[in-house]
Amino acid sequence: MANLDSIIELYSDLADNPSKDFGWEKGLSNAKAQRYRDEWFEVLPKDIWKYCAAVGNPFLNAEINSGDVVVDLGCGAGVDLLISGLLVGKDGRAIGVDITPKMVKKAKEHANMSGFLHVDAIESSFENIPLEDESVDVVISNGAINLTSCKESVFAEIFRILKPDGKLFFADIIDISKNDELSTCCSVEVAKEESCCASSEEENSWANCVAGTLKQEKLIDIMYKAGFTDIECTGLTDYTTSETTRGATFRAVKNILKQSRQKHWNDVFIEKDYTQVLWHENSPEFSLELIHKYGISHYDAIIDVGCGASLLVDKLIEKGYKNITLLDIAESSLDVVKERLGELGSAVRYICCDVTQFEATNSFSLWHDRAVFHFLLDSNDRKNYFKSMYQALKSGGIAIINTFAIDGPKQCCGLDIIQYDAQKMKEELIDGLELIESIEMQHLTPTNSYQSYSCFIIKATKSI
Repeated sequence: MANLDSIIELYSDLADNPSKDFGWEKGLSNAKAQRYRDEWFEVLPKDIWKYCAAVGNPFLNAEINSGDVVVDLGCGAGVDLLISGLLVGKDGRAIGVDITPKMVKKAKEHANMSGFLHVDAIESSFENIPLEDESVDVVISNGAINLTSCKESVFAEIFRILKPDGKLFFADIIDISKNDELSTCCSVEVAKEESCCASSEEENSWANCVAGTLKQEKLIDIMYKAGFTDIECTGLTDYTTSETTRGATFRAVKNILKQSRQKHWNDVFIEKDYTQVLWHENSPEFSLELIHKYGISHYDAIIDVGCGASLLVDKLIEKGYKNITLLDIAESSLDVVKERLGELGSAVRYICCDVTQFEATNSFSLWHDRAVFHFLLDSNDRKNYFKSMYQALKSGGIAIINTFAIDGPKQCCGLDIIQYDAQKMKEELIDGLELIESIEMQHLTPTNSYQSYSCFIIKATKSI
C-alpha cells in the first residue's frame, strides 16, 4: 500500500530543496518540454517553475472558463494551481489539494506572491476532500493519482464534488509493461478482488510514481465504474519514471445519465400500467421460438437483461425452465414481477443493476435482451455492455438482442435510442462475439400500432 509517510517525506524534501536531483525531470525545462504556454512563464513568478514536476500537460485539452471553480489534486507548490487561477480569473476560484503540509504552505505563498486572492490550497487526502457535493466545474491533476492506494475511492470523490457535466482533465503515470509484467497494483491478488486498493512493500517505488501505476485500460475502467463518460486517453508524453512507465493525459465528463436512467425507469414502473407501455408483449412467442430454435434446455441458465415487467419469465416457468435470472436497472420493475409471480417466482434470481456494470458470477447459456441495448448512446456503455455479455455467456452461448430497426422509432418512452441493422451491430461487437443471424420483425403495440424491430442472434465464440 502507498505509505503516506514516505510520500510526504519525499515531497517535503522537494518543497525544501527544489534544486535537488531526485532522479526525475522537473524545473522550467520540464514545463517547456510538456508544452506549457510561454505567456505563463512571463506572467507567473519565476520562482515557482523550479518546483514543476509535470508528467504531462492537463491544460492541452482542458476546457476551463472564466468564473469556473477548479480543483487541482496534488497541487504541490502550486504551478498548475496558479495556471488555473489565471484561467478562471478573479470571478472564479482555484483550490489546491495536497497531503504534504509543506507543499500546501508553498502553494499558498506562491498564490500570495502572484496576488491571487481567489486561489487557495488545503491539506487533505484525495479520498475525503472537504468540499461540498457538486460544487466544482473542473478537476485537474498532474502525476498525483498514481500515488494513491485506492483509485476507486479517488475517482468516486472526484465524481462527488464535480457538478453535473463537470469535467476531469489530468496527466498521470501509467504502466506500459507487457501483459505478463503486471504492475503491483494490477497483481493477480488484486484482480481477484476487482479492486485497486492495492498493497506494496516498495514504498520508495510508490512515492516515485512507479509501483502505484495502472495500465491505461484499467484506469479508464475505474473511471467508467465511478460514473464518468466520454473518457479518453488524449495522448502519451515523454515523461517516464521507469522502463515500464510513461506519462499520459486523460479527460472525462461527469454525466448524470446513468443516475437519471435508473430514476427514469423506476418512475416508469411506479407510475405507469406496464401492460399499456408500447414495448409490452402480451405473449413473447417470438423470443420463445428462438429459445427453442437454438436448443436452450430447461436446465440451461438464462438471463433476461432489462427484463422490465416482461411476461417472458412467466412463460419460461410455465414451460418448465428451471434456471432463470432477471436483471433490470429499476427495482420497481423487479418488484412488479415478484408480486405477479408470487410463489412461482421463488426460484428466480433477481438482480437490480445497470447492465453495463454487470459482472456475472456464473455462466449463462442464453442472454436475452428485449430492448435495452438501443438505449445506450455512449460508446463506452455499449462496449461495456458487450464485455458484460461476453463474461456472462459460456462458450457457445447465445444472445438474443432486440433493437428498433433502421426504419423504426427514434425514441422510446421519451428517451433517444440508436436504430440498428446487421452491419451496425457487427461494428459494435467485441472480439469473441459473432453475429450469426439477424431478423427484421414487426411488433404490435398495446395501441394496435406497429413498430419495426431488428433481432440479432449473437454467439460467444470465446476466442479472446
